[in-house]
Amino acid sequence: MARPSSALSYAIRLSIALYMVFSFFVFQKAHVVHGPYDAAAELSRRKQEFILDSGRKKGMQSQPTTSKILTELHRPVSQIFINPKLPEWVKTYAKWHAKQRKRYFDDMRANATSDVRFLISRCLTNDKCGGASDRLQEIPYSIMLANQTNRVLLVRWEKPARLENYLVVPEGGIDWTVPDDMFPKEENWHLRGKEDSEHKIVSTIRKDSAAPKFRQYQEEELGGNKIYHEIFRLLFSPSEALTARIQSTMKSLQLNPKEYSSVHLRVKYPVKGIKENDFSFEKHKSQITGWANNAVNCAAELHPNSTIYVSSDNNDTVGYLLEESHFAQHYIDATKHKKHALVVKLVARDYSTENEHVAFSQTTEVDGFMNVFEDLFIMGLGKCVAHGVGGYGRLAAALCGGECVTAHRKHGGNLNVCSDALKDIQRNIDKR
Repeated sequence: MARPSSALSYAIRLSIALYMVFSFFVFQKAHVVHGPYDAAAELSRRKQEFILDSGRKKGMQSQPTTSKILTELHRPVSQIFINPKLPEWVKTYAKWHAKQRKRYFDDMRANATSDVRFLISRCLTNDKCGGASDRLQEIPYSIMLANQTNRVLLVRWEKPARLENYLVVPEGGIDWTVPDDMFPKEENWHLRGKEDSEHKIVSTIRKDSAAPKFRQYQEEELGGNKIYHEIFRLLFSPSEALTARIQSTMKSLQLNPKEYSSVHLRVKYPVKGIKENDFSFEKHKSQITGWANNAVNCAAELHPNSTIYVSSDNNDTVGYLLEESHFAQHYIDATKHKKHALVVKLVARDYSTENEHVAFSQTTEVDGFMNVFEDLFIMGLGKCVAHGVGGYGRLAAALCGGECVTAHRKHGGNLNVCSDALKDIQRNIDKR
């Protein structure tokens, strides 16, 4: 075969050189960087984009949007009413409640004597009321009592602040509010009066043994259906301020409703040598960290390979899980060092300040208790809840639907031991 002429060979080499120079400038224009171009970084970025795209195609957690969060936080009452599990008496009572409330205010405007009767769940200035869960978990049970005795259910908190700062009546829901001028100041509210009495008003601070009564109520009145969350949302939606807090936290932590799960740790509960009034994390650290690690293991059993939202009545406990625990090291090894897949991701809102206890705190600022309700709703919007002792975690579990729930600590404080989530994962990796 004849060799190409030197002129042709030169032309070919020149064309190739010009093409390479042109390609270089086009590539640089497409990837504007500050300083020398880092090819390794570019390849890494492309690889990460590919992994993320693949993850989305396989149904991994999508980016949270305002509309998804708001839809779940403020689900229309009309949708709750069409739930086939909701008893007919609840629907009937909601309509009757609205008519009776309107009739009472019509009578007031006409200066007429009204025969409308009320049951008020209260926490007035001098009452001893318990925490948020003590007061709220019995509300559906109180609806049943109000229905059975033909009373209009109302809720009035004066401490630590008005409940309306945190919870409001949803549009078309059961209006439980008590305006300041609704009753004369001298009106007797008959504390712990009999609901079936002839008193115009009877009131209760909290039911004794509310949790057992609520369980009985679930079984007998609701047929075992887990619909506390539906009845709760007939009465309560988060206030505008609380909604903004929840929305901001969920978006910053990339939490989509029903795509994550939660763990709650009530470590100050007075069992197993713990005293709430002089509690110290350092004093009980070995005990508390054992509870905390087991709690995450239980949540991971319920919802494998998920993001887990952490809440506690003690900020040092949250800090331990996110900064010091073997779950924290697992996250670093998976995301920074790429040693293995990420199987347990723990997140929490700002835990630089501790949740105030609604019953024991000396704080009088409304905003001081916003975190209590924020955590409650965020846990309630998840898929599963692993809770410990006390009513707060149980309330969150009921709000998430009550179907995917476990207790990582029993009522007396003993552990419900769950297997180590990370050891299980490592065992599976070793089998491959």
